[in-house]
Amino acid sequence: MRKVYFPLMVALIFSACTPQVPIENHQSSFQEQALEMKIQGRSFPSVFQAWYGIDMPQLPRETLSDRLALAAKHDILWEEPLSQLGEGVDLVLGLEWEGEHHGLSRSFEKNSLSRALENRQALLTLNPHMVFLMEIRWRDAPMSFFPAESEYWKRDENGKVIEGWLGGWEPFYMLDYDNEAFQDNVAAQAKLALESGVYDGIMLDWSGHLSIIQKVREAIGEQGLIIVNIHDDIEDGKKYREYINGSFMELNPLDQSTLTTDDPSLNNLRKWDTIREALLWFEEHLQEPQINCLEVWGARKDLQRMRATSALALTHSDGYVLYGDPNPLKTPDHLHDWYDFWEVDLGRPTGELEQLPNQAYRRSYDHGWVYYNHYGNGAVEVKFEQEMRRISDGQVATSFRMEDRDGEIFTPLRP
Repeated sequence: MRKVYFPLMVALIFSACTPQVPIENHQSSFQEQALEMKIQGRSFPSVFQAWYGIDMPQLPRETLSDRLALAAKHDILWEEPLSQLGEGVDLVLGLEWEGEHHGLSRSFEKNSLSRALENRQALLTLNPHMVFLMEIRWRDAPMSFFPAESEYWKRDENGKVIEGWLGGWEPFYMLDYDNEAFQDNVAAQAKLALESGVYDGIMLDWSGHLSIIQKVREAIGEQGLIIVNIHDDIEDGKKYREYINGSFMELNPLDQSTLTTDDPSLNNLRKWDTIREALLWFEEHLQEPQINCLEVWGARKDLQRMRATSALALTHSDGYVLYGDPNPLKTPDHLHDWYDFWEVDLGRPTGELEQLPNQAYRRSYDHGWVYYNHYGNGAVEVKFEQEMRRISDGQVATSFRMEDRDGEIFTPLRP
């Protein structure tokens, strides 16, 4: 979604959206598109928001109207309230579990449910193609997630709860994901998330767990979406292919500009080759409607790496893209800029992936062409029979140089 949104528009939507039907019925006069139409009918490039959103000084985000306006630039958004509020980052939809221990909750805080339904409606008025997911915690969580004595914590031989992810605002501790009662608990919360009327599906982090994914699918039915953070791991895709609609491909491919730390466990190093192969496999084999989401970490000013990521998604998939901050930074993960490169309206794909004699790739769209030059291929020349405009810098010509590990969008000149 590439339109420019204004907080005033959001305020007008709120004033026009006072529901005539009780909010407890999860209905209003607002009519949204069917889920499959939202996914298949959107235009490209198609960008997603993984937990945290646009973070640019020139784009205000202090008010709810601001946050809704920025979020509506994306076509998929997912949230997890305990972690995001713990990090001190405001939610967009804002649905929160009720009770002291979120992991045991069987309801949502009433005011947050009303607010989240209104926010969903406002977002869909701005961008009718938005899809909303809720992350359900299954691997680890803050100690407040369950009572300290709960059977759902994973413990060592001495009965001590095992540490999990240590990159948040407080330590996370491992959950006993092989415990069948705990698996049922995850599935029950997934069902509640969809029944709330706020979410279209479920997001599962940390490479997933087959039994949990199976139980979540059974709980939410065939109509709900499931996406799992399986990076570029095709073997995980093979395990989950019957149950999931897409992969969250959270990646830090190794090349000349990869940002790394002294701790190898934080670097998430991958290869552009395996990313490309996995994206093609996920597109071919995962369930419809598909929502494959490709994210590459990188420096915000590394526009060439951003273009390569975007063009890879556009040429090799009908999926979604994000270019975000590396996780090891001391800020909340997945914050990102919004790029002019994403503002062009390509419309829908009109052709399939093509590999050219110079080994670059291209794909045609309603309103232009996307070219992708894979890492290691060297610089290539792109030629057209008529003058075209290169979106990255506005240059008009019939021949263009494209660098190694880069991507470009070209559009015809308008009369």
